[in-house]
Amino acid sequence: MTETPLPKPVPPLEPVPAAHSRIVLTGPPAAGKSTIGRLLADRLDLPLIDTDANIVDQFGVIGEIFVERGEDYFRRIEREVVRKALRRLLDRPGIVSLGGGAILNSGTRAQLLHPAIKVVHIDIDVETVSTRVNSPHRPLLRGAGTPVDNWLALVKEREPLYSQVATFRVQASNSPPSTIVNRVVDVLTGLQRAEEYAKYTGREGD
Repeated sequence: MTETPLPKPVPPLEPVPAAHSRIVLTGPPAAGKSTIGRLLADRLDLPLIDTDANIVDQFGVIGEIFVERGEDYFRRIEREVVRKALRRLLDRPGIVSLGGGAILNSGTRAQLLHPAIKVVHIDIDVETVSTRVNSPHRPLLRGAGTPVDNWLALVKEREPLYSQVATFRVQASNSPPSTIVNRVVDVLTGLQRAEEYAKYTGREGD
């Protein structure tokens, strides 16, 4: 009688799943990345870098930068802040929340494709956005059209770039930020389990 081989046990997860992740939050303006980033950092006890907040601290209000210096100047300083934040992320686990247009830079996209980084894209629908986009600190949503029309145009332009770098996407419409964080942690935990199991089975097969 042939004995059925016993399945290999699944290796245990870290005490706090996903607490050793290197996470980047992307998404369009008004997706709630800053709020979700703060809650996720608290949940996983990880440091958070909000690149828009860093720009404000170092250079002043973003809307004023656009008016006084133009978008090209803003993108240059944004790229430098993002570059440093993502390099720091490779040195130790943490969370980086990016401004909605940061992925327009090819260097940023290249950094986001590093295998150690998990890029979490926050999706949001136009109905939810319509309640958020009238804020004066969103300069790219001003212009000839309504803020919602301008938001839709931005999303259409950037969607291929968001898809290019995203590890996975989370829907944030009609849900409180705490629920979004739970969704993110669930997916990260699943990814961690799969990675740990792959390492475990690989070692066993050596």
